[in-house]
Amino acid sequence: MAESKFLELTDTSSSNGNISITPEVVEAIAGLEVEQIKGVHLVDSGISKSFNAILRLDSNPKGVRLSEDDRGLVIDIRVMLDFGISVPQTAAQIQEKIKQQLLFMTEIVINEVNVEIVGMEPEEVKSDINPDDIFAENDGEDK
Repeated sequence: MAESKFLELTDTSSSNGNISITPEVVEAIAGLEVEQIKGVHLVDSGISKSFNAILRLDSNPKGVRLSEDDRGLVIDIRVMLDFGISVPQTAAQIQEKIKQQLLFMTEIVINEVNVEIVGMEPEEVKSDINPDDIFAENDGEDK
């Protein structure tokens, strides 16, 4: 749906005119909302995405796609999770937060949020090695 077809916001017709929004804005809102969730990282949607970004042909945020089926609007999102967090709980949180934020900001009802977890980020390992003294030549000596 990211072909820039405008979505009319419901109940916004007034004497001032209509209000419409592009699918790219909906995708951006979903992507920004997901980035607020601790331990969740959006994923690029592939090599063609990289070429489009270089050529400025695609303003679609990485890993988020809005489409429409016979039941309504659908968001597909690709993420990586930090190792050790609950996959089912985090996926459910992603789904709920996207639906709530889009309803709040645009009054658009999202019928379905499909979460594709494509990988896990390993825990960050803390090292006691001083990068300025890799071979520990200064054992206990101050510089």
